[in-house]
Amino acid sequence: MAVDNLVKVGYETIRQSSDQLFKHDMPPALVRVEEASVFLQDAVKLLSRDPSSAIGRKKLIDGSRGILQGTWAVLVAFDMSEVRKIVECCNSVLTMLNTVPDIKTFPELADFVKVKTYFFAMIKEVDERQDELVIKSHAEILQRGIAQVKRITPILISSVKLYLNTTQQRLPAACEAQSNRDYFLHQMSDEICEIIRGLQLTSSDDNDYLGDHNGLRLMARNSKFADEWLLNPAASINGAEVIQDILDTARHFEAFCMSDSERMGLHGLISGIDSRLHQLLDAQQRGLWRMCVCTCGSLFQGDAAAVAQSSAVCRSDLARLLELCQALCERTEHQNAIYRLARTLEGKATQARRWLLDPRGPQRQVGYEAARALLAQALQIIQTEAEEEGFQDPHFQESCSSLCSKTDELYALLAKPIISEVQRVREQKLAAEAVQALDFMWYNIQHGLVRQVANFFTDLIGPIKNLQEATSAVPVNETAYQQAANNFLEMGLINLLSRELVLLVFPARGGVDVGNDFVWHACAQEHSRRVKRTASLAASNLVDPWRGIALQALASNLESVGSQVNMAGRAVMSARQNGASTQLQNAASDHFDLIKRHWTECAERTRNLVDEAIDAKAFIKAQETGILRDIDHIEDSVDQHCPASVVNGTTSIALRANRVLQVAMRETENSEDGVYVDRVNEAVNKLRTRITTMVADAKSMVLAMDDPSVRERWRASSRNLVDAVSGVGQVVEPTYLHSAAVNAGPASQRNLLRDKEALVTDAVPIAEMRQLYLQVHPQGVSSSDFTNGGGGCGGGSSTTSSSIHTGFKISLHCSTGGASSSLSDDNSRPLSPETDLEDEFNYPLPEKNQPIMAAAHALHQEARLWSSRDNELIAATKRIAALMAKLSQIVRGEYGNKKDLINVSMAIAEASVDVTRCARALGRECTDRRMKTSLMQLSERIQMIGNQLKILSTVKATMLGSDDSPEDQENTEVLVGNAQNLMQAVIETVRVAEGASIKMRVDSGYKIRWMPRLISTIGPDYMTH
Repeated sequence: MAVDNLVKVGYETIRQSSDQLFKHDMPPALVRVEEASVFLQDAVKLLSRDPSSAIGRKKLIDGSRGILQGTWAVLVAFDMSEVRKIVECCNSVLTMLNTVPDIKTFPELADFVKVKTYFFAMIKEVDERQDELVIKSHAEILQRGIAQVKRITPILISSVKLYLNTTQQRLPAACEAQSNRDYFLHQMSDEICEIIRGLQLTSSDDNDYLGDHNGLRLMARNSKFADEWLLNPAASINGAEVIQDILDTARHFEAFCMSDSERMGLHGLISGIDSRLHQLLDAQQRGLWRMCVCTCGSLFQGDAAAVAQSSAVCRSDLARLLELCQALCERTEHQNAIYRLARTLEGKATQARRWLLDPRGPQRQVGYEAARALLAQALQIIQTEAEEEGFQDPHFQESCSSLCSKTDELYALLAKPIISEVQRVREQKLAAEAVQALDFMWYNIQHGLVRQVANFFTDLIGPIKNLQEATSAVPVNETAYQQAANNFLEMGLINLLSRELVLLVFPARGGVDVGNDFVWHACAQEHSRRVKRTASLAASNLVDPWRGIALQALASNLESVGSQVNMAGRAVMSARQNGASTQLQNAASDHFDLIKRHWTECAERTRNLVDEAIDAKAFIKAQETGILRDIDHIEDSVDQHCPASVVNGTTSIALRANRVLQVAMRETENSEDGVYVDRVNEAVNKLRTRITTMVADAKSMVLAMDDPSVRERWRASSRNLVDAVSGVGQVVEPTYLHSAAVNAGPASQRNLLRDKEALVTDAVPIAEMRQLYLQVHPQGVSSSDFTNGGGGCGGGSSTTSSSIHTGFKISLHCSTGGASSSLSDDNSRPLSPETDLEDEFNYPLPEKNQPIMAAAHALHQEARLWSSRDNELIAATKRIAALMAKLSQIVRGEYGNKKDLINVSMAIAEASVDVTRCARALGRECTDRRMKTSLMQLSERIQMIGNQLKILSTVKATMLGSDDSPEDQENTEVLVGNAQNLMQAVIETVRVAEGASIKMRVDSGYKIRWMPRLISTIGPDYMTH
């Protein structure tokens, strides 16, 4: 009856649909369902007469498989038909956007505005579609695209209006207005194309969004604009900035190169394009490039021909660069998860240490790549600090140089077989020294990132306010500036006047000419570049991949929109200087305000995400250090009687203190702990009062620099301000970072020895581990090997290999064969029963064609860093890892049958339910709203993936023995993706739960114990940093 109803509704839907693809795809699916139902009816008849009938069983299996696959095909066909309807709506909007360049009159603009109902219809349908999606990454794409379309739509209409006004009145600002229009038109089109791509996605594999595909898509999109600009330099697109964005993205792919020759080839290609770009820009300034595109004069014909050739070579090199980055990305994507370069800074540090602790292990290549990637980002921090503050930490630079030389030498040695004891000792020494350098470099990367955020994200709005003042005022003289400075101190304005801006509005001579507005534009644009660079680095420090991608997109958008703000500002100034009509001046001002508001919203969202990427307590400490530095500068300025520098320093102090207030208030909004919120609010109120007092005393000091009593009063208020900032830092709880060093000292080891006789709890997955171990080592081991701490693996002899956690805890596990060895000559510590069990069980290292085993291995490496005792979450995680390894062997046909496959998948689903239950219980008692939300989302995701795994495994069980069929291969691929997604979700849950455990209600009664596994290290100096 159910099948009949489904078929009836299906054919009725086909009759009413005008979608030809739907009419083509749906009938075969319905026929398959009908045939499967007939098989099931025949199977029931045959099996009722003869329960052992082979034909009956075959028909039962074929019918069940046909019902599952046919129903799935019906649902997919219907869903894709609905997607095509939404895509058609999006394409109609794109068609309308293509008519925007043809709008030449205001009536045409009015007609265009009237059809915005199509925009609203598209927005409504995409919003409804995003609510139906269960794959978070796909919903994020639609949500981000629609939000951006809503923001850009009014700006696009305003830009067209401004363009019409400027062209009709024949003003010089017409070029800037056209650039604004074309930029936002391209951005709108790109966002709608991205929405269409998100609608058409069907894969549930999240790796596409955790890797560098997003940057690759950005390169492909920008390459079209770059090619258009290289063909026609008079195009309104700012091609130089687009090409620079392409090169910045391509530099990131240098970390994926597997040899120095590959890396040098990519670097040389990028450098060549950059050099030719500068040549083309120079030719454009001299008018040669435009001449060679139009008609070449005889005088410059030779130079123009050279420029044309350079442009053609640049286009060719950009195409080669895109192909090379695409190949590197695809090669990386096809690798197993544990052999793929991590996305986050923390993940790269983990991979680098895992390699250094086991140099000849399976992660040699990815570990070396991770070390190179970390070095590149560390050097970026050093370069930024040198450019901004003129400060370079020699120890930081030394650690980078040491890590670079040691890893390169070690990697070269590993390419050769060990032929002597001297070579082995040399490798061990290089690895130990590289680990020490990596520890120190990682520490400086974290603190350097906090310092950069404290510097560049202190005042995001100030430069754009200064830009607005420059565009709305007549040329400023010294008297006007002094009055503005006095008004600033009186009103307590918080605007950072950078050194460049102070030199602009407070020049040595008595006025500022009109040309200096370009200095304002340059300052604001440089500010956007630095903000983008710091935000991109912060994005790689976010654990949540979706927020990291959002931050990357915002940071990239921040710089490009910043250049459009500058163009809109120039349009305002041009309109006023050329005596344009009031209508045009108002249109230019309104358009400038719209873009400025758009940039401000983008900057604030960027700042909020960046704040999430760093530790709040460390950020407050960095701001306190910056305030002390500003106080010293003010002291020097007062001694030199330089009021402008005093204003600059006072404003910087007020801004830094205000950022401390913002971060503290964000912490209170994120917390559900009433006592904690009250303490923070009290400290915030005290700081807010002292900011006002300090600003008032600074004003008095500027007016009377020679009065010692006024200066002492300012010093007292500054000290009180620093004390208040320190007080906020003391009450704000630290954000839990996995990179925090964990001290496993001798006292802790003595406690471990006292627990040696403790019994192994039932939470430890002994049965699953023992069964898998027997599959890997057919020679067999006794059950006592898994329940007591006295025996070693395989008869007592063992070799050691290493694994690490981002907290830089180094653990040793053993496998059969060989003599004990490690990077140090220290004897291994005595083992407790539980620790001996977990160390003894050694997962077989996955090969590159074992993706499910790779997922199990990665999950096991994460879970074994913690003790299972009094921690149900870790115990369930270890069960999932062991069962997933068993699932890998069954799927690959190494052992087991259909019943084993179904039983293992059911056991994984049950363990997933345990993980979900623990995560939800912890989330309910956590006082941190962000962590609570993350735990609830992850628990829902794990439950969904677990249910999918049961269904997929059941279907796979019906196909065992038919390995060559396309259906079996497709099901295996989906099953692999499901296992990898489950592994990733559980790892994220463990990490979030670890942090949430220190922010629980003290009266909740919920108990969970996070006891790090105590481990031997490669040396006493390298245990932690």
